[in-house]
Amino acid sequence: MAYLHGAYGDQQAIGTRVATESQSAVVLVGTAPVQNLLPDDNGDWNVNKPILVNDISEAKKYFGYSDDWAKYSLCEAMHVFLELAGVGPLVMINVLDPKSTHKSSTVTTKTATPSSGRITIANCEDAILDTIVVKTQDTPPVEKVKGTDYTAVYNPAKKSIIIQELTAGALGSAALDITYYTVTVSSITSTDIIGADDGAGTHTGLYAIKDVYNLCGVIPAIFMAPGWSEVPAVHATMATLSLKINGHWDAWMFTDIPISDNGTPVTMASAKTWKDANGYTKKNETVSFPMVVGTDSKKYHLSVIRCANFLQLLAENDGIPYHTASNTAAGIVANLWLGASSVGKVFDDQYINENLNKNGICSAAFVGGRWVIWGAHSAEYDQVNGDNINVSETNYMMLFYLSNDFQARRVYDVDQPLSANDIQSITAEEQSRLDALVKIGALTYGVATLDTSEAAKSDMYNGDFLFIFDVTTTPIAKSLTVLVNWVDDGFATYFEPLMGAD
Repeated sequence: MAYLHGAYGDQQAIGTRVATESQSAVVLVGTAPVQNLLPDDNGDWNVNKPILVNDISEAKKYFGYSDDWAKYSLCEAMHVFLELAGVGPLVMINVLDPKSTHKSSTVTTKTATPSSGRITIANCEDAILDTIVVKTQDTPPVEKVKGTDYTAVYNPAKKSIIIQELTAGALGSAALDITYYTVTVSSITSTDIIGADDGAGTHTGLYAIKDVYNLCGVIPAIFMAPGWSEVPAVHATMATLSLKINGHWDAWMFTDIPISDNGTPVTMASAKTWKDANGYTKKNETVSFPMVVGTDSKKYHLSVIRCANFLQLLAENDGIPYHTASNTAAGIVANLWLGASSVGKVFDDQYINENLNKNGICSAAFVGGRWVIWGAHSAEYDQVNGDNINVSETNYMMLFYLSNDFQARRVYDVDQPLSANDIQSITAEEQSRLDALVKIGALTYGVATLDTSEAAKSDMYNGDFLFIFDVTTTPIAKSLTVLVNWVDDGFATYFEPLMGAD
């Protein structure tokens, strides 16, 4: 058998019984406008480095912010999770590198005259703040000293850079030349998002999820790349990396199907074909389609809104993922969005059920007088491959929760003497936890035992103990139906008074 040293967990399905999952933080990979911030003392920005953030101020401190989500994809998640929903924590991994990889080869030059000791440079969101140089137009030009003559700060609300003199007259009153480099956001491709593992401890892009537990101290329980997960190559790498992260953790993926594939529209009717052809069918995945337009006119990826709703449920349920985000209110949604050609189109829940939900694709729908997240299946589900487990995302999520949670808690018992009493104590403690989950309705059945088979006894001599959780998750109410029968029994009571009158 494989060499084991630590606490481990795994899952398997036995009939309709299930076994394990855990959750702690959402890991997001994408791009952020870090060029608007100053680098650290080493001249570096937060690039390919997992950073844990708990609120919007922390997110902006480490990554900046832009409302141009098509260019700076992490900002959509920052806005939805931290500003609209107020949920977290988030671990953000930015791949935009202003230092060299995504830096323009030539400088941009602007000419401006100081007014009251200040210069404002408009429309320069892509400017790398640290490369600002201010010179006079003399021959030869005289360079002003940053930090002595002036400071340069970025105003995200106005997308402008403000150059302010530090002492009266330091900038003078004559026209000045301001130069700076810009980031080449358009050069970022799925290759940057995917990243790599050099096999020697350096991870970039999606592969940096391997650094989350060590650097941030949280379990990478949810994996996302809004705006990029719709790229099949990115999705395939996410799927590979999401299971047994660091040899331990299993993560859930919230992903999207694109509304356009290389210029060809993906429609409600063709979404299933696209999903199947591109492998968006993983058991540890909730895939959504299409996008939505918000009440604020912004375009949102449904994976982000859905995950935010799910995190709200986790907060209400002590981190136990037994409530699906389906049929939870999504007040920010104004309509579904499949592109400009879809304006004015209306899709009711029956249409969404038939084209998307029954094929393992989640969406949003106007139900019960409000917009909600709609669809509870794992992406593995469809009319052919549906079963008692993938019928709900929460079934697999509960399996992952139990597995991750066991490993996080039991690692402290590793390399300690394990007596017969200790084994009985561990088994009893784990049984108590399962009983508690049954009591609150997260499970309908749970039994914890130690594997004492002959093969297992041989492993025990080497210090490898296998505990087994046999569990059944609580089924969701996928539909509630009433059958209304017409009968003629009522005529007896109807005619009785009349017959008595005769």
